Amino acid sequence: MKIYVATHKKAEVNLPNNYEYIQVNAEKNGSVYNLADNIGSDNISVKNANYCELTAAYWVWKNDKENDIVGLAHYRRFLTTNKFSSSTKKFVNSPKVEKILTKYDFIATKKYKTKITVKEHLLVSVCERDFDILEKVIKEDYPEYLSAFNTVFNGKESYLLNMFICKKELWDKYYEWLFSVFDKMENFVDMTGYSVQEQRLYGFLSERLFSVYVLKQGFKVKSFPTHIVGRSLFNAVYNKIARILFKKY
Repeated sequence: MKIYVATHKKAEVNLPNNYEYIQVNAEKNGSVYNLADNIGSDNISVKNANYCELTAAYWVWKNDKENDIVGLAHYRRFLTTNKFSSSTKKFVNSPKVEKILTKYDFIATKKYKTKITVKEHLLVSVCERDFDILEKVIKEDYPEYLSAFNTVFNGKESYLLNMFICKKELWDKYYEWLFSVFDKMENFVDMTGYSVQEQRLYGFLSERLFSVYVLKQGFKVKSFPTHIVGRSLFNAVYNKIARILFKKY
């Protein structure tokens, strides 16, 4: 088992066994770790500005031939049994993972719930014309996913962060589907004049499309909270209250 931790710079956490950092955007910025998203001939490191941590996910899909179970975390965000503890002993890890995956298909974050719809929440970060392109691709090329697509994007909760753990075989199937969707989208998307935020299009879309895939396939998900390294208990509670009181989403 290997849980890859995507990072764009030297990170501050000494990882437990079964976890390893993978440098993203390494083709542009160089690497600070032995493992990077530009290693080998089959990689999309140059697309990191648009795909975010998915350049690491793609690398795992195409290049990890050794592990039966794989996962992805972020350089400060980890699935944990205690969201307020920075102890790496609380990170979701073996043998708990193997036991869970005998009953569940994915180990993922808790669903993010919003006051507005998932589509409206997405459009805070991306251009609506790009959502329209995605919807058109689903309708024309993946019609069997349309019902799940509509349910997720008209609903008010979804998994976010592109963080999950599963068997490598399922990882490969999911990312084969996801990147086939994006390959079709790229023929129509024009990012001329986009802000840095808007350019992160495929990273934002993939967060919600994971929920679409899970719903369509009827997969079972075991959810865990996310611990953010460096965030104090006070900040975590304050940010939660502030989001509820002052933000519409």
